[in-house]
Amino acid sequence: MSGPADEWRTLINDFSRFGRHIDQANTVNINAKGLRTEGRDVAQQYFRQTRPILQGLGLDEQLDALDESFQSLLVLSESSNAAASYRKYIKRIRKLMPKVTGRIELTQSVKPAVDTTVDDRRLIETLESLVPSAALSYQQATIDLADDRRISFRGPALELRETLRETLDHLAPDDAVTSAEGYAHEKGRTGPTMRQKVRFILKARGQSKSSSGVPEQSTATVDEMIGTLTRSIYDRSSIATHVALDRKTVVQIRRYVVAILHHILEL
Repeated sequence: MSGPADEWRTLINDFSRFGRHIDQANTVNINAKGLRTEGRDVAQQYFRQTRPILQGLGLDEQLDALDESFQSLLVLSESSNAAASYRKYIKRIRKLMPKVTGRIELTQSVKPAVDTTVDDRRLIETLESLVPSAALSYQQATIDLADDRRISFRGPALELRETLRETLDHLAPDDAVTSAEGYAHEKGRTGPTMRQKVRFILKARGQSKSSSGVPEQSTATVDEMIGTLTRSIYDRSSIATHVALDRKTVVQIRRYVVAILHHILEL
């Protein structure tokens, strides 16, 4: 059975995905059966799996508010209802997420083994207000990198990619990027890449193509480094050497991700 932090994180990821789908809906009412089913499933996930695990953590006030909002989503999903109604309760849940996350971390005494700088805290707080699941991924990667007992660092590498991907998806939805003037799929891709999303965000702010070159290339480098790391298979005879190399690689990935996020979030 997963612990409170893991269960809450799973719910946040699934809820955030559903929230993005509702944000991207361009109809007055949510009629699509698949989208309504997704809403029902995430509400049931909260009541049946997540809520029982969160009880007893001093979250009574937050749970009362979450109960009301998820129950409302459950009712809405039973038939065709206004997209605005869905967004109302999604917004309420999003506001509660950082508070619940903080209480869980405090209760479970999960503390990073590395010092976080003022810039780190500002980045985390900004992500919590925009994409709570991205903030959790970034914090988890930081904790994992500080764990001397780890023998694989592919997990934190993927957490860092999720931090970047979810932030870019929030700021540059696929539909907006693909409908922009001059957009074309990169070779072998059927949708916009993270690099193209960075370009879209910075172009929308009036920045020139040359000024967006560095964050674009950094984004492509992150994707390449993570791909190489997750595909690699090492001999057990040299595992100590490769563990050290993996950690070094993921530390570098984290530096790239931080730099990109600071640029696109204007921190």
